[in-house]
Amino acid sequence: MIEQINQDSDNFFWEYIKREVPKLVVKAPTWSIGPVVNRDEAEKLISVLTKWMLGNQPDNVLEDLEKLNNPPTVCGHHFSAGEATYTCLECAIDPTCVLCQACFRRSEHGNHEYRMHSSNGGGCCDCGDTEAWKSGACCSLHLIDNEQNTQDVRSLIGQDLRRRLQDHIYVIFKYASDTLALPKSDQVALPSLLQREEESNDSATVVYNDESHTYDYVIKKLSEACKCDNKKASDFATIIDREGRSIVIQGTTQSCNAVKQQMVKPDGYSMESRNSKPLQTYVFPINVVAHQEFSILLLSWLTTLSQRCEIIRLIVSDIFVSKETDKEECILRKLMVADGRMWKGARNSYFKLIMSTLMLNMEMKKDLSVHYTKLYAKLMEDFVDDDQELNVSIMCLSVQLFTVPSISLYLAEHEHLLEILLTSLLIACCTEVKPYENAAGHGTLTDDDQINMVLDKKKMKETLHRFANVFLDLKYALGTVPTEWTDCLKERFLKFFNLYVKMTGCFEGLDGIERKTDRHLEQEPEWQTGVTVHMRFVPVIKYMMNWCESSIDVLLKCLTLTIHRLSLYYAQTDSALIKVPYGSKEYQIVDWDITKKKVSVHYPLSRLLAALLVTTSRFDSITPDQLLSLFESPDQLLAMSDRSLRALALCAQTMASAWRRNGLALVNQVYYSHEIRCRPESFDRDLQMLQVCSALLNDSDRLFVTFLQRYNLITPGLNFDKTHIVALHEELVDLLLYVCFERYDSYIACVDFKEIARREIIHVLASGAKPHSRIYKLLPDSITDVPEWEEVLKDVAEFCPTVAVHNVAKYRLKDECVLEVNPHFYHYATPNDQTNAIDETCKRRKAAKQSHVFVPRPSPPFKNLWKKALNILCCHTFLYYVHSLLHDPVIVDEAAKSDSSDKLLEKVLYLIGSAIVEERERVKKNLSDPFNFCQRAEEENIMEAMRQSVDKPSFSNNKDMVCWIVSACDDVQQRRLGVSQDDSASHDDSFEVAPRPADDLEKARLRKKNAETTRNALLAKMRSQQQSFKAKHSVDLDSIELEQASVSALDTETEDMDSSAVDVNMQPVCFVPRLQIAAANASEVKDICILCQDSSKDIILVLAAYVQVSSVLSKDRSSSKPFEVDACVDITNRNGVHVSTCSHAMHFSCWTEYYEHQKKQYQYRSQRRLHNRYDIDKNEYDCPLCRRLSNCIIPVVSQHCITKVRGLLNAPPTFPTVSSSNEPNLQSEQMLNSMEFLNRLDDTTASASFSAEENEAANNLLLLREDWVDASDTIPPASSPVPPAILPAAVEEPVVLMEVGGDDFEDILPPRPARTSTTKMNYKTSIKLAFEEMEKCFNSACLGLKPTDPIALQQDKCLLVWRSIAYTVQSLEMISRFKKEPIMQDPTIRDQKTLTGITRSAFLKSRLDQVSKSKREKMMRLLVGESDGETVLLTTNIFSSMVNLMFAADSLLAANKSKKESERSTRAIQNDRNILHLCTVAQIAQIMLFIDVNEITTSDAICDSDLIRALNQIRSYAHFEPLTNVDDLKLEACVKESFAPFVRSCTLLMRYATGVEPDPILKSSDDMSVMLKYLDLPTDICDILCLSTDGNTLHPAIQKWCSHSIIVKSNPSAADTVSNPKRLFPYLSSASLLVTLENDYSDVMEKASEFKCPRFPVEDEAIHPTLCMICGVILCSQVRYYQIFSH
Repeated sequence: MIEQINQDSDNFFWEYIKREVPKLVVKAPTWSIGPVVNRDEAEKLISVLTKWMLGNQPDNVLEDLEKLNNPPTVCGHHFSAGEATYTCLECAIDPTCVLCQACFRRSEHGNHEYRMHSSNGGGCCDCGDTEAWKSGACCSLHLIDNEQNTQDVRSLIGQDLRRRLQDHIYVIFKYASDTLALPKSDQVALPSLLQREEESNDSATVVYNDESHTYDYVIKKLSEACKCDNKKASDFATIIDREGRSIVIQGTTQSCNAVKQQMVKPDGYSMESRNSKPLQTYVFPINVVAHQEFSILLLSWLTTLSQRCEIIRLIVSDIFVSKETDKEECILRKLMVADGRMWKGARNSYFKLIMSTLMLNMEMKKDLSVHYTKLYAKLMEDFVDDDQELNVSIMCLSVQLFTVPSISLYLAEHEHLLEILLTSLLIACCTEVKPYENAAGHGTLTDDDQINMVLDKKKMKETLHRFANVFLDLKYALGTVPTEWTDCLKERFLKFFNLYVKMTGCFEGLDGIERKTDRHLEQEPEWQTGVTVHMRFVPVIKYMMNWCESSIDVLLKCLTLTIHRLSLYYAQTDSALIKVPYGSKEYQIVDWDITKKKVSVHYPLSRLLAALLVTTSRFDSITPDQLLSLFESPDQLLAMSDRSLRALALCAQTMASAWRRNGLALVNQVYYSHEIRCRPESFDRDLQMLQVCSALLNDSDRLFVTFLQRYNLITPGLNFDKTHIVALHEELVDLLLYVCFERYDSYIACVDFKEIARREIIHVLASGAKPHSRIYKLLPDSITDVPEWEEVLKDVAEFCPTVAVHNVAKYRLKDECVLEVNPHFYHYATPNDQTNAIDETCKRRKAAKQSHVFVPRPSPPFKNLWKKALNILCCHTFLYYVHSLLHDPVIVDEAAKSDSSDKLLEKVLYLIGSAIVEERERVKKNLSDPFNFCQRAEEENIMEAMRQSVDKPSFSNNKDMVCWIVSACDDVQQRRLGVSQDDSASHDDSFEVAPRPADDLEKARLRKKNAETTRNALLAKMRSQQQSFKAKHSVDLDSIELEQASVSALDTETEDMDSSAVDVNMQPVCFVPRLQIAAANASEVKDICILCQDSSKDIILVLAAYVQVSSVLSKDRSSSKPFEVDACVDITNRNGVHVSTCSHAMHFSCWTEYYEHQKKQYQYRSQRRLHNRYDIDKNEYDCPLCRRLSNCIIPVVSQHCITKVRGLLNAPPTFPTVSSSNEPNLQSEQMLNSMEFLNRLDDTTASASFSAEENEAANNLLLLREDWVDASDTIPPASSPVPPAILPAAVEEPVVLMEVGGDDFEDILPPRPARTSTTKMNYKTSIKLAFEEMEKCFNSACLGLKPTDPIALQQDKCLLVWRSIAYTVQSLEMISRFKKEPIMQDPTIRDQKTLTGITRSAFLKSRLDQVSKSKREKMMRLLVGESDGETVLLTTNIFSSMVNLMFAADSLLAANKSKKESERSTRAIQNDRNILHLCTVAQIAQIMLFIDVNEITTSDAICDSDLIRALNQIRSYAHFEPLTNVDDLKLEACVKESFAPFVRSCTLLMRYATGVEPDPILKSSDDMSVMLKYLDLPTDICDILCLSTDGNTLHPAIQKWCSHSIIVKSNPSAADTVSNPKRLFPYLSSASLLVTLENDYSDVMEKASEFKCPRFPVEDEAIHPTLCMICGVILCSQVRYYQIFSH
């Protein structure tokens, strides 16, 4: 058969595929979801094709081919989503050069500064690529050996095999490309070679993925169309999202079309369906789908072969890029063009093949890049029309190709790469092309000059988010700067630059705005698009300037092009000049008033000119005259710089609140122009433009007058008031400071990188310590892109490590760097940042006892090209302006001064001081330096005004600064005269306040004396008024004193009675009725509704709470049993109900209205596809005040109400307790009481011998006969068949439960205030409704039940609340134990409100619900040693069982009215005490029974003690083997360690259940004896276990509990039982901790990247797994409902 195949291989393949692939289809009903191709059968078909291509023994052939592989020199590892990648900050050419984890660990870069990232998928490892690294290009696995890699392995095989491989692989490629490139259409048909004579009539409805519809919408549509449940629809939606499409139904064409019509049918009520396109749904023949899925499998098979054999990889690469002919089409081109029609799975299949073949060979990669560049415009157009993300599109190849230096330069020179990229971007921005207007006077315009592109903002806004990738591609293409310029490359770049200048001109003046003076702007204009485009262009301009900087010829030509293009724009808009008078002269400037004409913050073309001009400083051969010669005249330079000045003036006037009526759009644009992402190409460029203009223009007066005119300080704008004028003066002074002294730029001044980085970091940290991440974000990219900035950070800041878990480590500015802070630094983003920096600096200076005066520091010298920039400080107009400010009434007149005036004066003085410091630094180097500010200031009488203002009150706040300025000016003048000065003692960085004159000291002494006299006079007046008031109201004051004395006496009497009832040395006991009554009568802080603030409403308050099922405390996670409502909780505390609240209370009626509003808002946001923080379907909502997520309410009940409900207000004031002085006797008495308690419980609940009907009757009868026996009851005689206390109650009437709102319930409620509102809801109905809502929320959150579900109606309605009490208490106890805090430490308001709310609600809910007596009596039988199914008391979590038993006993007691209220109240307390004592005994017995023997035994010591004897006695009850080598110290420590959490939890519970505060000593430390006394228990463990005082008799209940068959079978020594260490103490009582992660976080990322979804495994998918920090299980976060069903 092989011979026949070789003879006609192509026909064999097509016939075989055409015949066999349709047989792979899995049809309904076998198919339900997922691929329709049977994977097992498909593998068999692929094995046949393997033999067809390689022969009858393909494995042997592959092994032989694999032996011919050259040693690998390139890694090429394809990254999965979430996989760790590494980039070396010292050696990488750019940040896109990365290594995989294996290569990084075997490279030298681990010792360098590196950065780790999480890959988005799609990239490959650059190990072995010499162009990606400055050094260390290879790891130890991929060392380059040129001698071993020169041979072409394809020459080592025979021609027949080579030709066969080429032919067969090409056929496979053609088949895959033909099927995958089929159009998305219902009329799609297979290629002719695959069509059969008898085609199947079966079809399939296929739904494609898009980014326009939400998960919920797709699930809803699938549920409706396919008539399936939400789970199956969710699975469909998951496959659609992961693979890009999914078959949702297969069958006849008619049925598939019906489903399609339902899928594309819009919902009239859904905003999502109205605002977006319908779901992409098509009906394909089933054979088409089968061939497409099989093609993906074939491409994956080829990928595997290519990775294994180098020969196959090279052949696949040759076929991929083979040239197109008339008969054969280029496979790569065909697949790329069809990329937009493919889905995610198909794209990944061929993309991975490209990464495994073409990307591993430089020549092949260059061929790929050529094809990709030629198709770029088409691919980008398809990418824009599509809505898939970049990582699943062929467009992600850009980062792999354009970042390779040799390839990017080759493409730029020979394939017009830069022009193609920019042309693609122009499609998104411009549509119209028209000639320039008013261009006369600019010579003859060429055809190119006639083209004036017009911006289409609407189109740009719609497509910009898709074209954003072009900006990145431009950045990659320009990232490699040419070292040698060829004529061709120069020509290509200049064409690109000319096109860029044209496009940039479209944005000149974008979003222009006119000042509103009459009324506020009615509608905010759209501004986000312009800012977004600006941000995108910032890195492009940076790299483009690097290209211009590399050649002086290119730079000057680009500068000429920009000036020429800008002159054309200038001719259209602002070419007129006007004369403006200032002082005694007139100055000619550009006619433009920003308060009357349109102005914008977007002038990219003018700023591009600024960037080119400052770049010329890199070349020493360029002179100022040469630069000026590029302009037609100095007027043209001034006009072109005017737009930068307009933008700065607009920002200044906006800061001065002069444009308030223009709305927030302008405010946002101004903010972003100073924001760090936009600042380099906006604010910074504007300042550079003014600095260049100031340096090149000889007429500085004209420039300064232009400043004044743009700021409207010569002719104030309409509606400008005094505040506006003062603020504008401040802004202008700031501008002068920035233009003249902000020179920390290597293009402007002689400064290196470390000096620039140092200054930026100092001012970032000036406002306070910050973490590293925050510092990184606040620094410009020009600094953070250089790894050395970290060293600068360490030089200027000290590292402050974290001191708490919730804190972060920060960097704090060093003390010696505080003096370098400039209060007028130009890179403060907002005025608040500047204020915070000044305040923090002043605090630091004050603490260090340094001067509070900010003395200007020297600035780095200008470069020679810009050294004349400071001439503006010596011009007449500037000095006249400063002189006028110093004599302005706003500053001089004390009555007219304000805070703004002081700020203005401070800035003016700082400007003068900075000029003096500048001159002093220049004079130090050259006594004849032309910068003579001090002389000019003397000539203009500025210094004279300064000397005269020293003693003026208006200058009092700045007196020290004025003195320093005068002194510094004198110092400079002395230097000019040649008088020698000691530079070390000159006025440099420090400032020392000169001694005050004697008259100043005398004035200060007089002011202090006058202040003291005034204070004494006021105190004397107050004393006189007090005496007068006492004399006038003496009678009333006497009565008040008598009343206070009587109250004090009553309190003293009460305290005496209390001390007589209980010993003064006795600690508080929670079971003392008097203490419970006192706690109930104590006043509580009344909550106020956060919604209505009305305290008079007669409606119950509720707390916003969050309820959830939790397994955080579980000690054994081997069982995946879901949460169930069970009275018996497993010993491992597998899961429970946790409750938390934010402590904010609302009236139930207010909450109901608010919740209804939340529902409507949720529906509104869902319809508009807006993000919702909560899910109404889960009863979730946000707290109205703190916005904390909630899903439940907890009624607010007072302790007085609970005490009255339980009848405790009528209880005896006290009774004997264990904590009294006669402890041994009372201990024995309590033990007898607990035994009597168990006997009565056994008698009254025994019903095993009754029939079903008799059983219920007996239960009712026994319940009516007797409650629990308290301490005052005597033990009945043994001969008495029925206790006397039982007989009178035997004939009582049946129990009638209290109805909500009935008279009985009305009696137990506290008195309510009279209702003043007219609401229909009253207090009774609100209680009922609130508890019903609480029950509904618990059922929904914990069980997913609705109120009408049968299960919800049958279950015990109180069990969930009781379970939540136990679990929440245990959670808080474990948290405090982890934090090593006392359990009774003052709790947070949230914890306090949570425990108070759920505990009190549980007592009240037991009286509102129908009591299931049989279930609760069965629960009580656990205490007498019976089992509940397969559970006995000692196999449960004792604390949880105790909580259930206490509340169950309380509900049963409340249901019985056979006793008087006083007796029921006493028995309620006694029941609590007896149950607590029995459960404590059970807890100790459980610890001893299930203790880890390895923790207490020893091999070299045999000890004996009471505790050891008790241990063996308890083990003997359960038929466990006795232990003979027990260390008593280890045993005691182990028992106490395991017992302590139970005691702490009981203490916390009883504090909130009884309201009795424990001993205050527990707030500072946990004292076991104090807690046991508070619980009315003996302080010794053996005393708790023993029944008699001699300690020889254990409590009889222990034998009942331990001798049960369930306990006996749990013996670890039994042959059929294996001991589980997770069910032993002390592990069971230990704190649950988070899982321990690997030392290297990259190991965690690698583990996550290897994770495959167990339900829907898809190759190369962005699964984004989630690691559970509790149990360490990795889950797939994208599969809906997976956590519910599997975790």
